Amino acid sequence: MKTEKFGESITYFNENKTIKNNISDFIKKNKFTDFSPEGITSYLTFRHPISDLTMFKGYRKIKFGGDNKETTWHPRFDSSTDSLDAAVYKIEDLLMDSIKDLTKGLERIAVTISGGLDSSLITAIVRKLYPEKKIYSYCAGFYGDDEFEYARIVAHNNNTIYKEIILNRDDFLGKDSILPELIEFKGSPLHPNELPLAIVEKKAKMDGMQIVLCGEGADDIFGGYGQNFCMYMNYDHKESFFKYFLDNYRYFSLKDRNIIKNEYLVDDFDLMMKDIEPIELSTDIRNWALYFIQKLHTPGLITRGANAMRYNGFPLGFPFICDKLISYVNSLPFEYKVAWKSEKDKKQADNTPYRDISEKHDIPKMILKRLAEKYLAHKIIYRQKKGFPIPFEFWLKDLKTWDLNKSIFKTNDISGYNGWKKFMLINLNTFINIFEKYKK
Repeated sequence: MKTEKFGESITYFNENKTIKNNISDFIKKNKFTDFSPEGITSYLTFRHPISDLTMFKGYRKIKFGGDNKETTWHPRFDSSTDSLDAAVYKIEDLLMDSIKDLTKGLERIAVTISGGLDSSLITAIVRKLYPEKKIYSYCAGFYGDDEFEYARIVAHNNNTIYKEIILNRDDFLGKDSILPELIEFKGSPLHPNELPLAIVEKKAKMDGMQIVLCGEGADDIFGGYGQNFCMYMNYDHKESFFKYFLDNYRYFSLKDRNIIKNEYLVDDFDLMMKDIEPIELSTDIRNWALYFIQKLHTPGLITRGANAMRYNGFPLGFPFICDKLISYVNSLPFEYKVAWKSEKDKKQADNTPYRDISEKHDIPKMILKRLAEKYLAHKIIYRQKKGFPIPFEFWLKDLKTWDLNKSIFKTNDISGYNGWKKFMLINLNTFINIFEKYKK
Protein backbone atom coordinates (compact mmCIF):
# COMPACT_ATOMS: atom_id res chain seq x y z
CA MET A 1 0.00 0.00 0.00
CA LYS A 2 1.30 3.43 -0.97
CA THR A 3 -1.01 5.65 1.04
CA GLU A 4 1.60 8.32 1.62
CA LYS A 5 1.56 9.10 -2.11
CA PHE A 6 -2.19 9.07 -2.55
CA GLY A 7 -3.62 12.40 -3.68
CA GLU A 8 -0.26 13.94 -4.54
CA SER A 9 -0.15 12.14 -7.86
CA ILE A 10 -3.42 10.54 -8.95
CA THR A 11 -3.04 8.69 -12.23
CA TYR A 12 -5.91 8.24 -14.68
CA PHE A 13 -5.89 6.28 -17.89
CA ASN A 14 -7.91 5.16 -20.90
CA GLU A 15 -7.06 2.80 -23.73
CA ASN A 16 -4.41 5.09 -25.17
CA LYS A 17 -3.15 7.62 -22.65
CA THR A 18 -1.98 7.98 -19.06
CA ILE A 19 -2.92 11.23 -17.32
CA LYS A 20 -1.14 12.47 -14.20
CA ASN A 21 -2.99 14.44 -11.54
CA ASN A 22 -5.55 16.54 -13.40
CA ILE A 23 -8.20 14.71 -15.35
CA SER A 24 -10.20 17.94 -15.79
CA ASP A 25 -7.64 19.63 -18.02
CA PHE A 26 -7.29 16.48 -20.12
CA ILE A 27 -11.07 16.11 -20.52
CA LYS A 28 -11.46 19.75 -21.48
CA LYS A 29 -8.75 19.41 -24.11
CA ASN A 30 -9.55 15.96 -25.51
CA LYS A 31 -13.28 15.64 -24.67
CA PHE A 32 -15.15 12.46 -23.68
CA THR A 33 -18.00 10.41 -25.10
CA ASP A 34 -20.42 10.41 -22.17
CA PHE A 35 -20.76 10.40 -18.41
CA SER A 36 -20.13 7.06 -16.73
CA PRO A 37 -23.22 5.20 -15.45
CA GLU A 38 -20.86 3.35 -13.08
CA GLY A 39 -19.47 6.63 -11.78
CA ILE A 40 -22.90 8.21 -11.30
CA THR A 41 -24.25 5.10 -9.57
CA SER A 42 -21.19 4.93 -7.34
CA TYR A 43 -21.58 8.59 -6.39
CA LEU A 44 -25.18 8.00 -5.31
CA THR A 45 -24.22 4.96 -3.22
CA PHE A 46 -20.78 5.86 -1.84
CA ARG A 47 -20.53 9.64 -2.49
CA HIS A 48 -17.55 9.10 -4.79
CA PRO A 49 -16.51 6.89 -7.72
CA ILE A 50 -15.15 3.78 -6.00
CA SER A 51 -12.29 1.52 -7.06
CA ASP A 52 -10.86 2.52 -10.45
CA LEU A 53 -14.02 4.35 -11.58
CA THR A 54 -14.28 7.98 -12.70
CA MET A 55 -17.27 10.07 -13.74
CA PHE A 56 -16.26 9.83 -17.41
CA LYS A 57 -17.01 6.80 -19.59
CA GLY A 58 -13.83 5.14 -20.85
CA TYR A 59 -11.57 6.62 -18.17
CA ARG A 60 -10.19 4.83 -15.13
CA LYS A 61 -7.96 5.78 -12.21
CA ILE A 62 -5.38 3.76 -10.31
CA LYS A 63 -7.04 2.38 -7.20
CA PHE A 64 -6.46 3.87 -3.77
CA GLY A 65 -3.02 3.01 -2.45
CA GLY A 66 -1.77 1.80 -5.83
CA ASP A 67 1.31 2.88 -7.74
CA ASN A 68 0.45 1.12 -11.01
CA LYS A 69 -2.58 -0.49 -12.67
CA GLU A 70 -2.12 -3.71 -10.73
CA THR A 71 -0.98 -2.65 -7.25
CA THR A 72 -3.61 -1.58 -4.75
CA TRP A 73 -4.51 -1.62 -1.06
CA HIS A 74 -5.25 -5.01 0.50
CA PRO A 75 -6.22 -4.47 4.17
CA ARG A 76 -5.12 -7.31 6.45
CA PHE A 77 -6.44 -8.07 9.94
CA ASP A 78 -5.78 -10.16 13.05
CA SER A 79 -2.16 -11.06 13.57
CA SER A 80 -0.79 -9.06 16.52
CA THR A 81 -0.76 -10.49 20.03
CA ASP A 82 0.34 -7.24 21.71
CA SER A 83 -1.32 -6.38 24.99
CA LEU A 84 -3.60 -3.34 25.09
CA ASP A 85 -1.00 -1.25 26.95
CA ALA A 86 1.76 -2.23 24.52
CA ALA A 87 -0.50 -1.39 21.58
CA VAL A 88 -1.29 2.06 22.98
CA TYR A 89 2.43 2.89 23.22
CA LYS A 90 3.09 1.52 19.72
CA ILE A 91 0.25 3.59 18.22
CA GLU A 92 1.56 6.71 19.95
CA ASP A 93 5.02 6.15 18.49
CA LEU A 94 3.68 5.48 14.99
CA LEU A 95 1.41 8.52 15.08
CA MET A 96 4.26 10.73 16.28
CA ASP A 97 6.49 9.40 13.51
CA SER A 98 3.79 10.09 10.93
CA ILE A 99 3.37 13.69 12.11
CA LYS A 100 7.13 14.22 12.19
CA ASP A 101 7.46 12.91 8.63
CA LEU A 102 4.72 15.26 7.39
CA THR A 103 6.06 18.35 9.18
CA LYS A 104 9.82 17.84 8.88
CA GLY A 105 11.56 21.15 8.22
CA LEU A 106 8.32 23.18 8.34
CA GLU A 107 7.80 26.18 10.58
CA ARG A 108 4.21 27.18 9.90
CA ILE A 109 2.02 24.22 10.85
CA ALA A 110 -1.76 24.25 11.16
CA VAL A 111 -4.43 21.76 12.18
CA THR A 112 -8.11 21.78 11.24
CA ILE A 113 -9.96 21.01 14.45
CA SER A 114 -13.56 20.19 15.25
CA GLY A 115 -13.30 19.65 18.98
CA GLY A 116 -13.69 15.92 18.37
CA LEU A 117 -11.22 13.23 19.37
CA ASP A 118 -9.18 12.76 16.19
CA SER A 119 -8.20 16.30 15.25
CA SER A 120 -7.82 17.24 18.93
CA LEU A 121 -5.33 14.42 19.47
CA ILE A 122 -3.35 15.50 16.39
CA THR A 123 -3.25 19.05 17.79
CA ALA A 124 -2.00 17.86 21.18
CA ILE A 125 0.72 15.65 19.70
CA VAL A 126 1.88 18.44 17.38
CA ARG A 127 2.22 20.69 20.41
CA LYS A 128 4.17 18.00 22.28
CA LEU A 129 6.53 17.58 19.33
CA TYR A 130 7.00 21.31 18.82
CA PRO A 131 6.68 23.04 22.21
CA GLU A 132 8.28 26.28 20.99
CA LYS A 133 6.62 26.70 17.60
CA LYS A 134 3.58 28.78 16.77
CA ILE A 135 0.87 26.26 15.90
CA TYR A 136 -2.31 27.46 14.18
CA SER A 137 -5.72 25.80 14.43
CA TYR A 138 -8.85 26.43 12.36
CA CYS A 139 -12.44 25.42 13.01
CA ALA A 140 -15.51 25.80 10.78
CA GLY A 141 -19.07 25.97 12.05
CA PHE A 142 -22.55 27.32 11.41
CA TYR A 143 -24.80 29.81 13.15
CA GLY A 144 -26.68 27.94 15.85
CA ASP A 145 -25.05 24.58 15.13
CA ASP A 146 -21.34 24.36 15.79
CA GLU A 147 -18.83 22.72 18.08
CA PHE A 148 -16.73 25.80 18.77
CA GLU A 149 -17.04 25.26 22.52
CA TYR A 150 -14.90 22.11 22.33
CA ALA A 151 -12.54 23.38 19.66
CA ARG A 152 -11.77 26.40 21.83
CA ILE A 153 -10.87 24.15 24.76
CA VAL A 154 -8.46 22.16 22.61
CA ALA A 155 -6.93 25.29 21.12
CA HIS A 156 -6.50 26.93 24.53
CA ASN A 157 -5.06 23.85 26.23
CA ASN A 158 -2.51 23.43 23.45
CA ASN A 159 -1.66 27.11 23.08
CA THR A 160 -2.52 27.39 19.39
CA ILE A 161 -3.36 30.50 17.41
CA TYR A 162 -7.04 29.70 16.92
CA LYS A 163 -9.39 30.96 14.21
CA GLU A 164 -13.06 30.27 13.58
CA ILE A 165 -14.84 30.40 10.25
CA ILE A 166 -18.63 30.63 10.22
CA LEU A 167 -20.22 29.26 7.06
CA ASN A 168 -23.70 29.82 5.66
CA ARG A 169 -25.93 28.70 2.81
CA ASP A 170 -24.35 31.09 0.31
CA ASP A 171 -20.93 29.51 0.87
CA PHE A 172 -22.40 26.31 -0.56
CA LEU A 173 -24.96 27.52 -3.10
CA GLY A 174 -24.54 31.29 -3.48
CA LYS A 175 -23.31 33.03 -6.61
CA ASP A 176 -19.83 33.47 -5.11
CA SER A 177 -19.50 29.90 -3.82
CA ILE A 178 -16.32 28.07 -4.79
CA LEU A 179 -18.37 24.89 -5.31
CA PRO A 180 -18.10 25.03 -9.15
CA GLU A 181 -14.36 25.75 -8.98
CA LEU A 182 -13.75 22.79 -6.69
CA ILE A 183 -15.81 20.46 -8.86
CA GLU A 184 -14.01 21.57 -12.01
CA PHE A 185 -10.64 21.22 -10.28
CA LYS A 186 -11.49 17.71 -9.11
CA GLY A 187 -13.29 16.42 -12.19
CA SER A 188 -15.97 14.90 -9.97
CA PRO A 189 -18.87 15.95 -7.72
CA LEU A 190 -17.87 16.88 -4.19
CA HIS A 191 -18.37 15.13 -0.91
CA PRO A 192 -20.59 17.47 1.18
CA ASN A 193 -17.75 18.17 3.67
CA GLU A 194 -15.22 18.94 0.95
CA LEU A 195 -16.16 22.58 0.48
CA PRO A 196 -15.78 23.51 4.19
CA LEU A 197 -12.35 21.88 4.17
CA ALA A 198 -11.32 23.94 1.16
CA ILE A 199 -12.62 27.18 2.68
CA VAL A 200 -10.80 26.62 5.97
CA GLU A 201 -7.59 25.66 4.20
CA LYS A 202 -7.86 28.71 1.95
CA LYS A 203 -7.78 30.84 5.10
CA ALA A 204 -4.75 28.87 6.31
CA LYS A 205 -3.00 29.50 3.00
CA MET A 206 -3.66 33.23 3.32
CA ASP A 207 -2.07 33.05 6.78
CA GLY A 208 1.08 31.57 5.28
CA MET A 209 0.73 28.01 6.54
CA GLN A 210 2.95 25.38 4.92
CA ILE A 211 0.81 22.37 5.81
CA VAL A 212 -2.61 21.73 7.32
CA LEU A 213 -2.99 18.50 9.27
CA CYS A 214 -6.36 16.88 9.90
CA GLY A 215 -7.89 13.89 11.67
CA GLU A 216 -9.32 12.21 8.58
CA GLY A 217 -8.97 8.43 8.53
CA ALA A 218 -9.02 7.70 12.24
CA ASP A 219 -12.65 6.55 12.20
CA ASP A 220 -11.84 4.17 9.34
CA ILE A 221 -9.02 2.30 11.03
CA PHE A 222 -9.89 2.62 14.73
CA GLY A 223 -13.58 1.71 14.49
CA GLY A 224 -15.21 5.12 14.72
CA TYR A 225 -18.32 4.61 12.61
CA GLY A 226 -20.09 2.92 15.49
CA GLN A 227 -23.33 1.98 13.77
CA ASN A 228 -21.53 0.40 10.81
CA PHE A 229 -19.33 -1.68 13.08
CA CYS A 230 -22.35 -2.99 14.99
CA MET A 231 -24.21 -4.24 11.90
CA TYR A 232 -22.82 -7.73 12.28
CA MET A 233 -24.96 -8.05 15.42
CA ASN A 234 -28.13 -8.09 13.29
CA TYR A 235 -26.77 -10.11 10.37
CA ASP A 236 -28.86 -13.29 9.91
CA HIS A 237 -26.57 -15.06 7.39
CA LYS A 238 -29.45 -15.53 4.93
CA GLU A 239 -27.70 -13.47 2.25
CA SER A 240 -24.23 -12.16 1.49
CA PHE A 241 -22.89 -10.08 4.38
CA PHE A 242 -21.83 -7.39 1.92
CA LYS A 243 -25.27 -7.20 0.31
CA TYR A 244 -26.76 -6.85 3.79
CA PHE A 245 -24.17 -4.22 4.67
CA LEU A 246 -24.71 -2.30 1.40
CA ASP A 247 -28.49 -2.29 1.86
CA ASN A 248 -27.94 -0.50 5.18
CA TYR A 249 -25.10 1.73 3.99
CA ARG A 250 -26.30 3.37 0.74
CA TYR A 251 -26.53 7.15 0.83
CA PHE A 252 -29.27 7.08 -1.82
CA SER A 253 -31.63 4.12 -1.58
CA LEU A 254 -32.53 2.27 -4.77
CA LYS A 255 -35.87 4.09 -4.71
CA ASP A 256 -34.24 7.51 -4.14
CA ARG A 257 -32.18 7.24 -7.34
CA ASN A 258 -35.26 7.01 -9.58
CA ILE A 259 -34.68 10.69 -10.32
CA ILE A 260 -31.78 9.58 -12.57
CA LYS A 261 -32.46 8.26 -16.08
CA ASN A 262 -32.19 4.47 -16.25
CA GLU A 263 -29.33 4.48 -18.76
CA TYR A 264 -27.09 6.15 -16.13
CA LEU A 265 -27.74 3.57 -13.41
CA VAL A 266 -26.15 0.15 -12.93
CA ASP A 267 -26.16 -2.47 -10.19
CA ASP A 268 -24.15 -1.00 -7.31
CA PHE A 269 -23.75 -4.40 -5.64
CA ASP A 270 -21.97 -5.72 -8.74
CA LEU A 271 -19.76 -2.61 -8.73
CA MET A 272 -18.86 -3.14 -5.09
CA MET A 273 -18.15 -6.85 -5.36
CA LYS A 274 -15.54 -6.26 -8.06
CA ASP A 275 -13.44 -4.71 -5.29
CA ILE A 276 -14.20 -7.27 -2.55
CA GLU A 277 -11.68 -10.09 -2.58
CA PRO A 278 -12.84 -13.05 -0.45
CA ILE A 279 -9.30 -14.30 0.07
CA GLU A 280 -8.53 -11.09 1.97
CA LEU A 281 -11.38 -11.44 4.48
CA SER A 282 -10.65 -12.02 8.14
CA THR A 283 -11.94 -15.15 9.83
CA ASP A 284 -13.59 -12.76 12.32
CA ILE A 285 -16.79 -11.39 10.74
CA ARG A 286 -16.53 -8.32 12.98
CA ASN A 287 -13.62 -7.17 10.79
CA TRP A 288 -15.63 -7.39 7.57
CA ALA A 289 -17.18 -3.96 8.10
CA LEU A 290 -13.69 -2.51 8.67
CA TYR A 291 -12.61 -4.16 5.43
CA PHE A 292 -15.62 -2.69 3.58
CA ILE A 293 -14.96 0.78 4.98
CA GLN A 294 -11.25 0.78 4.15
CA LYS A 295 -11.79 -0.60 0.66
CA LEU A 296 -14.75 1.54 -0.38
CA HIS A 297 -15.30 4.43 2.05
CA THR A 298 -11.80 5.57 3.01
CA PRO A 299 -10.64 6.34 -0.56
CA GLY A 300 -13.50 8.81 -0.98
CA LEU A 301 -12.77 10.42 2.36
CA ILE A 302 -9.09 10.87 1.52
CA THR A 303 -9.88 12.02 -2.02
CA ARG A 304 -12.10 14.81 -0.68
CA GLY A 305 -9.39 15.98 1.71
CA ALA A 306 -6.66 15.69 -0.91
CA ASN A 307 -8.71 17.74 -3.38
CA ALA A 308 -9.20 20.55 -0.87
CA MET A 309 -5.49 20.51 -0.04
CA ARG A 310 -4.33 20.46 -3.66
CA TYR A 311 -6.81 23.21 -4.53
CA ASN A 312 -5.06 25.41 -1.96
CA GLY A 313 -1.54 24.32 -2.89
CA PHE A 314 -0.88 22.24 0.24
CA PRO A 315 0.88 18.88 0.52
CA LEU A 316 -1.16 16.08 2.03
CA GLY A 317 -1.71 16.33 5.78
CA PHE A 318 -3.20 13.00 6.91
CA PRO A 319 -1.27 11.70 9.94
CA PHE A 320 -3.63 8.74 10.39
CA ILE A 321 -3.24 7.63 6.77
CA CYS A 322 0.19 6.13 7.19
CA ASP A 323 1.19 2.67 5.97
CA LYS A 324 2.79 1.47 9.18
CA LEU A 325 0.07 2.86 11.44
CA ILE A 326 -2.80 1.41 9.39
CA SER A 327 -1.16 -1.99 9.06
CA TYR A 328 -0.46 -2.16 12.79
CA VAL A 329 -3.94 -1.08 13.89
CA ASN A 330 -5.54 -3.50 11.43
CA SER A 331 -3.52 -6.29 13.01
CA LEU A 332 -4.98 -5.66 16.47
CA PRO A 333 -8.00 -7.52 17.88
CA PHE A 334 -11.37 -6.02 17.03
CA GLU A 335 -12.21 -5.52 20.71
CA TYR A 336 -9.28 -3.07 21.00
CA LYS A 337 -11.19 -0.84 18.59
CA VAL A 338 -14.85 -1.38 19.47
CA ALA A 339 -15.16 -2.59 23.07
CA TRP A 340 -18.20 -3.42 25.17
CA LYS A 341 -18.70 -1.12 28.13
CA SER A 342 -19.40 -4.19 30.28
CA GLU A 343 -20.53 -7.79 30.06
CA LYS A 344 -24.01 -6.57 30.90
CA ASP A 345 -23.92 -4.20 27.92
CA LYS A 346 -22.75 -7.02 25.67
CA LYS A 347 -25.75 -9.13 26.68
CA GLN A 348 -28.15 -6.21 26.33
CA ALA A 349 -26.90 -5.61 22.78
CA ASP A 350 -28.09 -9.05 21.66
CA ASN A 351 -31.21 -8.68 19.52
CA THR A 352 -30.94 -4.89 19.70
CA PRO A 353 -31.11 -2.92 16.42
CA TYR A 354 -27.55 -1.98 15.51
CA ARG A 355 -28.37 1.74 15.40
CA ASP A 356 -29.26 1.57 19.10
CA ILE A 357 -26.05 -0.16 20.18
CA SER A 358 -23.21 2.20 19.36
CA GLU A 359 -22.04 4.46 22.21
CA LYS A 360 -24.88 3.19 24.40
CA HIS A 361 -23.41 -0.24 24.97
CA ASP A 362 -19.95 -0.01 23.42
CA ILE A 363 -16.90 2.28 23.17
CA PRO A 364 -15.93 3.05 19.56
CA LYS A 365 -12.22 3.79 18.98
CA MET A 366 -11.46 2.46 22.44
CA ILE A 367 -7.70 2.15 21.99
CA LEU A 368 -7.38 5.62 20.49
CA LYS A 369 -9.33 7.01 23.42
CA ARG A 370 -6.93 5.25 25.79
CA LEU A 371 -4.06 7.02 24.07
CA ALA A 372 -5.90 10.34 24.10
CA GLU A 373 -6.25 10.18 27.89
CA LYS A 374 -2.56 11.14 28.01
CA TYR A 375 -3.29 14.35 26.08
CA LEU A 376 -6.90 15.53 26.24
CA ALA A 377 -9.66 16.39 28.68
CA HIS A 378 -12.22 13.67 29.41
CA LYS A 379 -15.07 15.82 28.00
CA ILE A 380 -13.30 15.94 24.62
CA ILE A 381 -12.52 12.23 24.47
CA TYR A 382 -15.78 10.71 25.66
CA ARG A 383 -18.48 13.05 24.41
CA GLN A 384 -20.91 11.59 21.90
CA LYS A 385 -19.75 11.67 18.29
CA LYS A 386 -21.60 14.29 16.28
CA GLY A 387 -19.86 14.48 12.93
CA PHE A 388 -19.70 17.73 10.96
CA PRO A 389 -23.21 19.22 11.31
CA ILE A 390 -23.80 21.04 8.01
CA PRO A 391 -27.41 22.29 8.36
CA PHE A 392 -28.61 21.31 4.88
CA GLU A 393 -32.01 20.33 6.23
CA PHE A 394 -32.54 23.80 7.69
CA TRP A 395 -31.20 25.56 4.59
CA LEU A 396 -33.01 23.46 1.98
CA LYS A 397 -36.14 22.12 3.69
CA ASP A 398 -38.42 24.43 1.68
CA LEU A 399 -36.62 23.88 -1.64
CA LYS A 400 -39.02 21.98 -3.90
CA THR A 401 -37.40 22.14 -7.34
CA TRP A 402 -34.03 22.72 -8.95
CA ASP A 403 -33.15 23.28 -12.61
CA LEU A 404 -31.63 19.82 -13.17
CA ASN A 405 -29.92 18.82 -16.40
CA LYS A 406 -32.44 16.94 -18.56
CA SER A 407 -29.78 14.73 -20.12
CA ILE A 408 -29.29 12.93 -16.79
CA PHE A 409 -32.30 13.71 -14.58
CA LYS A 410 -35.93 12.72 -15.16
CA THR A 411 -37.47 15.62 -13.24
CA ASN A 412 -36.73 18.90 -11.46
CA ASP A 413 -38.80 17.86 -8.44
CA ILE A 414 -36.52 17.29 -5.41
CA SER A 415 -39.19 17.86 -2.76
CA GLY A 416 -39.10 14.25 -1.59
CA TYR A 417 -35.45 14.35 -0.49
CA ASN A 418 -33.87 15.46 2.77
CA GLY A 419 -31.45 18.38 2.84
CA TRP A 420 -28.27 16.31 2.46
CA LYS A 421 -29.64 14.47 -0.57
CA LYS A 422 -30.88 17.70 -2.15
CA PHE A 423 -27.36 19.09 -1.87
CA MET A 424 -25.87 15.94 -3.37
CA LEU A 425 -28.24 16.16 -6.35
CA ILE A 426 -27.44 19.85 -6.84
CA ASN A 427 -23.76 18.99 -6.53
CA LEU A 428 -24.04 16.23 -9.17
CA ASN A 429 -26.01 18.56 -11.44
CA THR A 430 -23.32 21.24 -11.13
CA PHE A 431 -20.71 18.67 -12.21
CA ILE A 432 -22.84 17.63 -15.21
CA ASN A 433 -23.36 21.25 -16.30
CA ILE A 434 -19.67 22.09 -16.05
CA PHE A 435 -18.44 19.16 -18.12
CA GLU A 436 -21.33 18.57 -20.54
CA LYS A 437 -19.87 21.10 -22.96
CA TYR A 438 -16.79 18.89 -23.38
CA LYS A 439 -18.69 15.84 -24.66
CA LYS A 440 -17.80 14.75 -28.18
